[in-house]
Amino acid sequence: MGYEVHVIARRSKGQPRHESVNGVEVHRVESPFNATALELSLRLTKGQKDWVLHPHATSALFLNVTHRCLPTPLVCHSHGTSLSHDVPITMTGGKVSAASSPRRIGFHMLRERMLWNSGDRLLVVSNAVKTDVTEHYGIDPAKIRVVYNGVDAKVFSPGDGESSPVQMKGLEGKRVVLFVGHFGLRKGIFYLIRAMKRVHAEFPDAHLVCVGGTPSWLGRNDYTDMLKGEIQRNGVEGAVTLLDAVKNVELVGFYRHAEVFALPTYYEAFPKVVVEAMACGLPVVATDTGGIPELVEDGVTGSLVPFGGTGEIERSLIAVLGDAEMRASMGKRGRERVEASFTWRAVARRTKAAYDEVEPA
Repeated sequence: MGYEVHVIARRSKGQPRHESVNGVEVHRVESPFNATALELSLRLTKGQKDWVLHPHATSALFLNVTHRCLPTPLVCHSHGTSLSHDVPITMTGGKVSAASSPRRIGFHMLRERMLWNSGDRLLVVSNAVKTDVTEHYGIDPAKIRVVYNGVDAKVFSPGDGESSPVQMKGLEGKRVVLFVGHFGLRKGIFYLIRAMKRVHAEFPDAHLVCVGGTPSWLGRNDYTDMLKGEIQRNGVEGAVTLLDAVKNVELVGFYRHAEVFALPTYYEAFPKVVVEAMACGLPVVATDTGGIPELVEDGVTGSLVPFGGTGEIERSLIAVLGDAEMRASMGKRGRERVEASFTWRAVARRTKAAYDEVEPA
């Protein structure tokens, strides 16, 4: 779209400090990230008006200070808020609980408020996030623009005939219910496993595949072992498979070999995995929370259920698995919705519109 684009990211061991990727200049800096990213940002822009500084979350936090004395426009980007992500303070599932520190939540909210309030515009990934930042962060709604997350609709697309991913070998002939995401309590996998007891009784060839595993940032709890215990308690050992994370491009094969996608999460600002599933022509069963209702149209592209509603999850999955015409219609409408509103081209257009509002003529 005519922009010269530079990305500043944290450098991991072995990565080049600078490279060009499809016309985008990628700079990788050492820790502490906020300080080194700020220094490089100022060096690149030289304080000129014809640049736009675009920090995500609270990266380059101290831009809020320099922005007051430099003319370069600042467009911040919120992918969700600490408030919605961490509340309730304590969550339980099975015999385990996970607690969030009120002090930690308050610290992150302070960082978010400092940066986002200082921007000329704040991009948010859903209207749900817009409500959060206006009501709980005191940000002027006049400077907020909704820019939904996107997907490469050429990569994530319906497909037939190709072999299933190697991790799914042995599941040929199964009717796969797919979950993608980390295995922490917030994702609600416990309820999905419990729902599979009745789903499997109704459809003996139904099989739940959960892809994501337990990243280190989730803490010390071994969520995979906890989910295995839940599988055993519900007697669905032969109907559930737990898999670690896979590369993003490998997810396409999982979506294409599933019949329905399920995300029983507590909260999502705007889940990219649902966009990916819809792009691949899958009906979606997901919770009526956060930005999900802005993506999934109940009864049209999928079904919306309450968090923790095992019975509602059961009924929705059974209805979708039992009606081929419904599955086809929901999948088709979902794909059309992605093509119309959630491609990266659409994301770029909305982002550019925000840039145009703050750039000098």
